Amino acid sequence: MSVTLLVGSQKQLADGLPWLRQFAESTKLRADILVLGLDHRTLELRSQKELESIGSESPKQAATKSPNRVERVEADVEAISLQLAKWDSRLLLMVDDVDDDRFQATLFDRCAIKSVWLSSKGAPPESSHHVFSIDDSSDKVTRWISRRLLGMDPGLHLGHEWLTELAKQSEPPSDSESEHPDPIDAAIEKALSLERQRCDAGDLIWVPFGSKPSSEPHYKVARALLGQSTQASVALVSQKESWNQSLSASVRYWASHVAEPMDREARLELARSLEEGSEPSLEFLGLISAAAMLAAFGLLQNSAAVIIGAMLIAPLMTPIMGAGLSLAHGNRPLFRRSMLSIGIGFAGAFGSSFLFGLLVRLVHHPVVTDEMWGRCNPSPLDFCVGLVGGMAASYARTRSHLSSALAGAAIAAALVPPISTAGLQASFNVWESTERGWPVFGPLILVCVNVLTIMIGTSFVLYARGLRVESGHKWATRMTVSLVTLLMLVLVWMMHLEKWLF
Repeated sequence: MSVTLLVGSQKQLADGLPWLRQFAESTKLRADILVLGLDHRTLELRSQKELESIGSESPKQAATKSPNRVERVEADVEAISLQLAKWDSRLLLMVDDVDDDRFQATLFDRCAIKSVWLSSKGAPPESSHHVFSIDDSSDKVTRWISRRLLGMDPGLHLGHEWLTELAKQSEPPSDSESEHPDPIDAAIEKALSLERQRCDAGDLIWVPFGSKPSSEPHYKVARALLGQSTQASVALVSQKESWNQSLSASVRYWASHVAEPMDREARLELARSLEEGSEPSLEFLGLISAAAMLAAFGLLQNSAAVIIGAMLIAPLMTPIMGAGLSLAHGNRPLFRRSMLSIGIGFAGAFGSSFLFGLLVRLVHHPVVTDEMWGRCNPSPLDFCVGLVGGMAASYARTRSHLSSALAGAAIAAALVPPISTAGLQASFNVWESTERGWPVFGPLILVCVNVLTIMIGTSFVLYARGLRVESGHKWATRMTVSLVTLLMLVLVWMMHLEKWLF
């Protein structure tokens, strides 16, 4: 376990090193340094030399015989998060950099571990009389942070006027108040004024946040204080990870050990391929209709080989994976296009197999074969088929040397044969359920279950492999939760139905 300093320049290293030393000593954790930029070899060597000057090891470090570490990392939020997880880092320390402000803000907001975003005006304070908390309401939190990182409680309050003004920002201004200054601007002015009046060189102001700093009302004011303070050092602290951030970090760390992370070009190429394959078109409709008719022929002939051939040429898997990508990316337009393609494919497959069944009735007595009855009994086990098949297919798409596995995943998913079964049974006018299964509706339920499980499994794998939105997306979260809830309701209903029938 460690405290990790992120540096991208000599100045950040010089400003951050005293604070890294202090935080490591107070927390009894190892001091590590991440150098931002794969080409910063000189800065890496300098960081290694500076770390040697920290001196004595912490008790935990001495017990494990684990030396301080320095490593270069790509200037990417996900790459940094993976390295922090690999090092089992407990605290990330960033020194404010005006030229890299946007990147630091993104990292501070998304980092899954406790983070300190510091504007350093000198060495860490040695007395509690130089440590400020921002106001009484956050004093308990600030005391815990200060005691943990500095070994002392804050001895002073900066004042709370600038915070109470922010309560007005959530209320839309009335006509009579429209000429008044923005409450955020007023709070910024008040905070900066208090800092200049009350703080001296060597002071420190703690500004605590929860797990999502950018969503809190005093975030903009704290950012202004971070960039414009003249006397005191300012430290913005995200207190601790939320359960979803912790889970997200664990998923990313696990995925990075299963396979090498995809680079940016590979992610863009895969996303582009899935988006293009999810577009509805006459070509897509023609191919899915041909696959459905071929599957219908195989079902009538009880020919597993023909049915497998129909599964291989059916293009329905791609728009379902496109919908999974849209959930990982938070891309609502792509989700709509993918669902439209799925709907068109479903209608085309059902319609073509229905017409094929009508043609069969003209020349042959309609018979519901064993292959058809075998798709009329959806069970809870079918959930595993779609979920595992979707995860396997999406993983194979992210690994070019595994493209041959896509055929097996398409066969396992078995999307077209149930639709063809439903179309044939409808054309044969077979509707009554028997002990052998539930005609028409049973195969359609099986298709819906497969589509939902493939979609959810795909979104999970693509998210883990790096194809995800850069910040939290409420629509994607709501939609994923809704689909999982719907899937659970169907599962409960199927279990109840199976118990009732058998």
